[in-house]
Order: sequence, then structure tokens, then C-alpha cells
Amino acid sequence: MININNLLNSESNIIIQVSSEDLKAFAQEILIGAKSIAMIEAEAAASSDQLLTVDEAARLLSVSKMTLYRWDQNGILKKVEIGGKRRYRKSDIERLAGCKM
Repeated sequence: MININNLLNSESNIIIQVSSEDLKAFAQEILIGAKSIAMIEAEAAASSDQLLTVDEAARLLSVSKMTLYRWDQNGILKKVEIGGKRRYRKSDIERLAGCKM
């Protein structure tokens, strides 16, 4: 079986003929990936720890967005990525705010 996803990511200008079995397998891969993302997002939403946007976190800590990015790179404040968007745990922000004061 050909991995259709690899072909699509190769950025080659090709024409392919796909069997129904390969197409079904590709659709299954997409569905499994979507379900995984939905489960991660549901777990994050159900978590007792609220997630804050970059703007909210920067405002609460009185720092710039770039500072938040640097803190993530240096391990000071780790981001949580959900759907490709950066979020920060409120508990981490509160812990860090307590250290700053």
C-alpha cells in the first residue's frame, strides 16, 4: 500500500491513481488524527487548570509576548499548544507572578 500522505508532502507535481483501499486507509489516518486532536482539546477543556491566551498571560505578568516566548525557550514558563495556538496554564502564571513579587 502506498502512503498517500507522504506523496502529498513530497510537493512533487504528480498525477496519481488511487485505489479505493488506499483512499479508505488515508481517510482512516485523517480520522484517527482528528480524533486525537479532539481528545487532547477535550482533556484540556475538562482540566481544572484554566488555559490563558498569550495576551492574557502577558497582561497578568506585565511582560511582552516576546518575553513569554523567551521564557518558554528557556524553560521558565512552558506553553501548551492546542490546535496550533499557544496557551499558558493559569497555575503556572500565578506561580510565576508570586515569584516576581
